[in-house]
Amino acid sequence: MKGKIFIYTLILLGLYSCGEKPYYEAYVEIPEKGWRADSIITFNVDVKDTSSEFLIRLNLRNNSNYPYQNIFLFREIRSSRGLEFRDTVEYPIADAYGKWLGDGLGELKTHKWPFSMKALHFKKSGKYTFRIQQAMREQVLPGVEDVGLTIFKASSGEEQENGRKEEKERQ
Repeated sequence: MKGKIFIYTLILLGLYSCGEKPYYEAYVEIPEKGWRADSIITFNVDVKDTSSEFLIRLNLRNNSNYPYQNIFLFREIRSSRGLEFRDTVEYPIADAYGKWLGDGLGELKTHKWPFSMKALHFKKSGKYTFRIQQAMREQVLPGVEDVGLTIFKASSGEEQENGRKEEKERQ
């Protein structure tokens, strides 16, 4: 039995590693006590390619201590020219019956949401700062373990269509 589990694990790891490599990917661990309302998660991305379009994905890992069905976030993108983008967004965490929507076994769930409905084009090369802040009106939000950002080069219309499909499912 243990041998079969080991083989299945190797197969899954092999399949996972065959996926497209991100242009950028990073996670920030949230303290065990919770995500403070004044804590801004920052990702600094050095963009050199101004000819490509990019698909941007926001990632969040929560555990069973997360008390809500959704999460509101403040998001912004800054460059050397200043503020490029700012909004507030709501993402689902659980369905109407309290079942977690993310991927994963056990109490840890990973959610992956598209940052926008379409691929983004960086007009100038340089450092872009993505800032994420929880907007749940709680001074300390429990149950969030990590917040991440993944950026892929948009190499085909299929990837853009998948991003639009994920966004529509989220709404």
